[in-house]
Amino acid sequence: MKLNYSFSKREIALILGLILVLMGLLYYRFVYMEIGSQIEQYDTTDLEAQVQMEQLQLIKWQAMQDEIEEFGKVSTSSLKTYDNQKEEINLLNDIFEPCIRYNFSFEKPVATGDTIRRNVAVSFTTIDYASALEIIVKLHNSEDRVLIRDISITAGDMTADYLTALATEALSDPKALTQLKKQVNTLLSANLEVDPYVMKVYNGEPLTEAAEETAQVAESAETEGIPGLEGEIIETVETLEDGTVVAPRPEIAEELAAVAEELQSESETETEKPIQTLENSLANVSMTMTFYETAYGAENLDGLIIENVETPVEE
Repeated sequence: MKLNYSFSKREIALILGLILVLMGLLYYRFVYMEIGSQIEQYDTTDLEAQVQMEQLQLIKWQAMQDEIEEFGKVSTSSLKTYDNQKEEINLLNDIFEPCIRYNFSFEKPVATGDTIRRNVAVSFTTIDYASALEIIVKLHNSEDRVLIRDISITAGDMTADYLTALATEALSDPKALTQLKKQVNTLLSANLEVDPYVMKVYNGEPLTEAAEETAQVAESAETEGIPGLEGEIIETVETLEDGTVVAPRPEIAEELAAVAEELQSESETETEKPIQTLENSLANVSMTMTFYETAYGAENLDGLIIENVETPVEE
């Protein structure tokens, strides 16, 4: 049998098409899909996200390191041996010395195992809010192990009013003068302004000139604001050449009364006190502190309240 078949153009085109489809399938299976799997295998999206996370943590760590370097060495407290109450009292007196007034109330120490805690109720008043925060920070950074809690801060008298009254009292009372110097030093160290009158008493300067200046200002303020009448006396009646006294016209009297009322209103507005806030007033603080000590190495445990910790019974 002789094979001598010739394909038609249509059959040749169909065979070529099938060959192209087969080659496309082979390319998709063994080339395209293999390349896709390799790309997925070497995908760096997760790696880039992890790198970004590490960079953020590094930035935070560097910021914390800068804060530590800025504020100096980190204070570390230590657990002192019982009974450390005398040293604790000395520590508190040193820290609270700038305060206007302060009071401590010590409770009896309680021992739980080798750990001893002593609660102290504290109330104090400072010249301003910033000074109160400074006291709390000093307690927190002290060498003794102490826990601060239940803090309450309220505004007291206006700082300016308190200093003015204290300065007046200091003119005749040496103790008040000592207190005034201590409080003014606190404000000056914080670069805060102090009333000129208070500064004169603080520096021991004479007050006569200040009193005369105050009187002159008050006198000129009576006619200030009236055009053409500054420093003049307003006459309410008119006297003729023959001695006849003529009362002012009603409209003039009403105008003068209106001007006087306006001046009084302006004077009251100028001398209006600022709104009382925690920043411009005395700070009254109350809080509770707990000093921690250890019974290890103590010479005696007199005065301790022993707290027994119940061990749960296994059923």
